[in-house]
Amino acid sequence: MTSRWWLPRRAVQTGTILLLASPVAGFTFFSGNLASAELAGVRLSDPLACLQAVIGSGVLIPSFLFGALLVTSGYFVFGGRSFCGWVCPVGFLTELGEKFSRRMRRGGRFLPLATGRYILAAVLVTVAATGVPLFEVLSPIGIMGRAIAFASLVPLLVPAAILLVEGVAAPRVWCRSLCPLGAFYALIARFSPLKVGFHRERCTGCGDCVAVCPVPEVLEPLWDQGARRVRAGECTRCLACLDICPERALSVGFRFKKEPHSVTDEGIPIEKSAP
Repeated sequence: MTSRWWLPRRAVQTGTILLLASPVAGFTFFSGNLASAELAGVRLSDPLACLQAVIGSGVLIPSFLFGALLVTSGYFVFGGRSFCGWVCPVGFLTELGEKFSRRMRRGGRFLPLATGRYILAAVLVTVAATGVPLFEVLSPIGIMGRAIAFASLVPLLVPAAILLVEGVAAPRVWCRSLCPLGAFYALIARFSPLKVGFHRERCTGCGDCVAVCPVPEVLEPLWDQGARRVRAGECTRCLACLDICPERALSVGFRFKKEPHSVTDEGIPIEKSAP
């Protein structure tokens, strides 16, 4: 395991938490939370929070819209769910708690990825009917962000409850299957130019990438359909698959050169192997 991406990702995740906590320490270059913030004078807004505000109130605030477009553009380029793999403090916490969850859990199955899309639709319908930005009120991401910003331990009971549920029921149930913000970013990520590429001729079928992937379904088309890239929007761009692969059969980039299929000595194409 080369761990090329592990350290940068941990640095970004830790940096996000320190940024949210910086006002407590008296720093003024950052203010706000992950829904709406100002960093060095630049407005940043969560696009789903902006969408809820517009649907609920019918009022569009230009600065809020600009901040949402700025954030959306960034996640469009790098893949929407890179927020989940690199930024979200709840994702960071549940990832750190995965070893604990595995010890507690006996079995358990992944919930369908489509669940998050249904919850996202339900949230938007509720906002339209009530005018209340439901997810911003109940979101574990917002709750944990406020807990960090105000140095309060009580709100951390919410992510602790998520860890408990994941420990006894299903792995990564919130982040991969229930979070409407993750489902929203997955829609953006489908069109992202940054992809995880697959070099089939290098793959030995060891299955290590599937074992470490938080959303292993996104890798299935690489073997089942002969795809050369991970196209599913649910990929979090955590790049753990790149770090674990001993053959470097996976890579990340904006463009991939088409490589010839490997052949046997008799000139017969080698069949792809699946983990």
